Amino acid sequence: MDEKHNNATPQRPAGARPLDAGIIPIDIPKYIYQIKTEEAYQRNGKNAITVFKSEKITITLIALKAGETVHPGSEENEATMSLQLISGYLFFESLGQEVELNDGQLLTLHQQLSFNARAIKDSICLLTMVK
Repeated sequence: MDEKHNNATPQRPAGARPLDAGIIPIDIPKYIYQIKTEEAYQRNGKNAITVFKSEKITITLIALKAGETVHPGSEENEATMSLQLISGYLFFESLGQEVELNDGQLLTLHQQLSFNARAIKDSICLLTMVK
């Protein structure tokens, strides 16, 4: 198996963290701290970091300030998803259904379904997409 790493960016100059390998330990509290202290979170009210990415699975940690939203992008429309709320409170709607997510709850969504998720209070969630 070839290991895959990300590249350094102006936002994250340290770069070179593994995204795909045989085993990748993922320090969720460390990444929560990182994305909440980056300028993007302070400026935009939301920030995210991909913690694993292979041909079929992408796992992204997302931080949202109260009132901020997450919408599907083109990649999400092609994947079955799970959204686990680590902490906070989210209002989620899709197909006319409305769901409130609290700490520790998990929601699944099939591909090709549009959705809107809004943070009622500051929230941290883990989005997993499977193609």
